[in-house]
This record gives sequence, C-alpha cells and structure tokens, in this order.
Amino acid sequence: MARFHATLALTLMVLLAACTGGAAAPPVSEPSAYFNVAVIVDTTSDPVSRAQAEAVLALSDASLYDLTGFHLRMVDFSEDDSGGSIEDIVNTYMAANLDDLPNGILVFSAGDDARAKIHRGYAQPIPAPDGFRNPYVSPYLDGSFMYVAVLYFNYRYAACGYGEADEIQSPVSVGDECRGAEGTPCVMWEGLQICDFVLPLLEGRTPVDMAGGVVVHEFMHPFGENGPDDHFVTDSCEARMGVAYDETEVERYNDMCPDVYETFAASYQP
Repeated sequence: MARFHATLALTLMVLLAACTGGAAAPPVSEPSAYFNVAVIVDTTSDPVSRAQAEAVLALSDASLYDLTGFHLRMVDFSEDDSGGSIEDIVNTYMAANLDDLPNGILVFSAGDDARAKIHRGYAQPIPAPDGFRNPYVSPYLDGSFMYVAVLYFNYRYAACGYGEADEIQSPVSVGDECRGAEGTPCVMWEGLQICDFVLPLLEGRTPVDMAGGVVVHEFMHPFGENGPDDHFVTDSCEARMGVAYDETEVERYNDMCPDVYETFAASYQP
C-alpha cells in the first residue's frame, strides 16, 4: 500500500508539471527497505479492530522511518480465538503462511501469564519453519528467527476503581490503586477510569498513539544484547552513548537506547 501511494504521488507530480510547463519533479525515493509485519489479534484476551491495528502501525512506521530509514508496514491481519500460548499462536500462523512469511509478527494479547497485560508489552523471537530466512539478521540471533512483539492494546494506565477486575467496580480507587490512597475519586480518560494524578500526562493522548512506540520498542529488543539495559533510561545506555535523561529524547527513541536502532539498520542483509 505504501508503494502504491508513492507511485500515485509521483504520477500526480509528473502530470502537474506537464500541465504547467514546468520541469518534472524528481522521482520519489523509496525507503531502504520494508520491515513487513503480520498482525494477529488474540480475541480471547485483547480484542482489537483492524482499523485500530492499522492506526497503531501507521505511527510505528513513522517512528521507525525517522530513526532508521526503514519503513514498517502491515501486510496481514488475522484473528485467533484458540486461547493458546504466544508460541502456539505464532506457530499456527507461520504453518499456514509458509510461502509468504513477514519479517515480524505483532500479537495483540495479554500474553503468556498475563505478562503483556501487566507490563504493556514484550519481545519474544520464535524460531521460524525450516527454509525461512529473515533478511533482518540480528547479530545476537540469526536469520532463522521470526521477530515477535506482544502488545496489550487495552492496557489500563493507573487503573482506578477496577479492584483487579476487568470491569469497573467502583467510582473511587480500590485497594492499592492510586498509590494506595483508597477512596480517591477516579477520572475518565478514553472510556477508562484512571487516577487523577496521571490525567495531565495523558491529556491529548489516545490508546493508539500510546501503543505506536511500544511496537517499535519491542521489535528493536532482539537487536540489542543487554535486555532491560538497552532501554534509554539506564546507566548502561548513558555510558555507551553519552546520553542523559531527556523526556523528549526518551519519547522519540521509544525508551530504547539509540545504538540499538543503529544495529537494526545495519542488520539488513537482502
């Protein structure tokens, strides 16, 4: 779809130049390459619509391109109602699409043992079927892996009034919610009840744009060798890159150390 849009834009520019008598515009440059992503929605734990998935990946694409020169695009969308593990869900998909596997798979799910529901998301590279070669070759893995990012889209930021249930239980905080100040009145954000002290941080944000950077973050993890120490806000990253905490830079790099993006960009071996 991105290639179609680029071709259409080029055609329109050429026609406009011909009509006005001006010189033809230079060709539209193609990105270095595409990181193709298939989306699987685990409908048993994290219902997400195709439109929501497309919106999330559009933001992920813009971020990845800004940081690496590589575009990210969604090439497939499917739903899984098996309730299986992440590995089972991914393996089932790969077995059914052997002739057209992507470079990465994004699974919208609570994750194994509710890991994504608790932590927002995580990375889980999984060995691909025999004969598969991923052109993005992490120096810490090899080209036989499928890069898998697990993301819980319906994540609750500073949940208030849920009492660890999936549905709202109270208009005020319960138990340890809101820093343990039980009885604190909840406020609404995007249809969710949250603690009032985080509302200024979420003002103007949506679940979609809060998720876009997480996708890039998790897909970058296999291209770092330090696990949690590959996050931007770590002493390890500061020592390696000479960077200090800066809220704007943390957000721009999706809380991932800049050198990991360099490794990803250098990993492409078509």
